[in-house]
Parts: sequence; structure tokens; C-alpha cells
Amino acid sequence: MALDGAVKDYGSKKIGPITLRVESGEIVGFLGPNGSGKSTTIRMLLGLIRPSSGSVRLMQSDPIRQHEKALAEVGYSPELPNLQTFLSPRELLDLTGRLRGLSGRALESETPRLLADVGLAEYEGYKISKLSKGMVQRLSVAQAMVGSPKLLVLDEPTIGIDPAGVAHFRSLFRDFVQKGGTILLSSHILSEVEALCTGLAVIHSGSLVYRGELQKFVPTWVGARTISVELGGPADDALVRALSGVRGVTGVKASGEKLLIEVSKEADPRGEISKLIVGSGARLLSMGYSRDELQEAYVNSMRGTIE
Repeated sequence: MALDGAVKDYGSKKIGPITLRVESGEIVGFLGPNGSGKSTTIRMLLGLIRPSSGSVRLMQSDPIRQHEKALAEVGYSPELPNLQTFLSPRELLDLTGRLRGLSGRALESETPRLLADVGLAEYEGYKISKLSKGMVQRLSVAQAMVGSPKLLVLDEPTIGIDPAGVAHFRSLFRDFVQKGGTILLSSHILSEVEALCTGLAVIHSGSLVYRGELQKFVPTWVGARTISVELGGPADDALVRALSGVRGVTGVKASGEKLLIEVSKEADPRGEISKLIVGSGARLLSMGYSRDELQEAYVNSMRGTIE
């Protein structure tokens, strides 16, 4: 999928130009505050609205002029799914499967498999009107996956879903990509984006402020970074001196059994740090960055400055 200079001009507000490509096998997190243009971008991508200028390609087709062809292998789960509440989950997925061209044994096996995948097997006969918000969200994801699409466009897919369900969906999405799929995931839950996505696209006030690898986003938008280390005993002076000499480390502070290691934003010396600690004979109990750096980087990208 690709947007090339795509613009939607509403007169009082303009979204774009947006240039964004998602390659096969990626899981790209699409971030941005409310009103930033995420939904408009997704709607242009899916051919639900026509861009004022620029071009959009979905599965190598124009989603406006070749709508059916462009969407033939695309699944979409909106933030607020509006499903036919008089149907049951099984009836909805059977109907979606038939619209996707499934029939016979393929359709008979597809629906129960998807209901089991999203944890709704025991609710297959309930009316959708009787399901909770989280169950409706699960069903929307199942509907998006009918027919084994190549691309999933997911808008806040885990809203209202319990933590165990979120972990299950994370595994489900990874499995989808391992089998050759691609995912564009719009979300406000940064922890989910960090745990699942390989790439990141960040939009603010109608403009794309970042597109690249998730792991490179934080160094782009944070200043100095601090690694917090917990040891099984006090750190001796020799270990502190050794850690101070690691490439990328700019300072080491020891306080009892804890170390605070300042590193430059481009560096990630955690591997060398853990090797030195274990090699010194000290017990390494935990190690990690001392604050939520993805959130800090996201906020800084919205402000356009590093604080």
C-alpha cells in the first residue's frame, strides 16, 4: 500500500500531503492525536473518500477506480464497528465469507476457526446486540480476517478487550504476519504498538512527522537516556570504572545495589553492560531504560522539539 503526496482538503482543514508506504510483512503502528488525520488517511487508503490531490495505491490498484479489486485481499476493522446486531457472530461471518467468495467446506471451516481464534466460539449463536463492547471488537477483527486477506487495516483493535485477550490478539497478529500478511495498526496504546510493531508512522496536524523503524524513533526524539540496573549486591569501584568505559556510556552513578547509567541517545550498550556485570561476578537482577521512552519520544514529536 502507498500514499504518494495524498491530500484531502476540507476547506477549513487540510490533511496532507501524506507520503506513506507499507511493505509486505511489516506491522506498522500508525500514531497521532485525535484530529491529526489518521482516520482521513485510512479512509483515503481504503477508497472511502477521494483524495483532493496526490495518489493512493492499495494492493497495486486505485481504491477509487478499482475499488473491488483493491479491497479483494484487504481486511478492515474500524474503531467503532457498526455490525448487524440482529445477526449472530456465526451468521455474520458466514455472510462475510460468502461475500468474499467462500462456499462449501471452505466456508464451513472458516467461521468456527475464526470464532475460536478471537475467543467467541461459545457465543457463536448469540445475537450481536447481546454481546459486550469487547466481544463486538473481537468479532470485528474476526470479520476483517475472513478469507485470509494479505493486508489488515486495524483501527484501535484492542479497545475494550481484557489484558489476557490483548496478549492473545498480539500473538494472533504476529502469526498472521509470519504467514505472509501485513498490518497497518492505528492505536493510542503505546505499549501495544511497542510490543507488536516493527515500523512506525506518526502524524500530527495533517502531516507525517515520522516514518521508519520503531527502534529508531526513540533515539530521534529523546535526549540522553538512562539505563537502570539492579544488582544482587553493592557495585564495587572496579565495575563502575569498567562500565564507564563502555562505548556510548556518558556517566555511571552507583547507589547501593542500583546503578544509573547515562548513555547517548544513539547508543544501546545494554548487551555490553550485561556482559561486563556478569563477567565481574556480580548478580544482574534487572536492567532496562528508566522511563517510558516511547511515550516521551511521541510527546516530543508532537511538540517538534526534544526536552
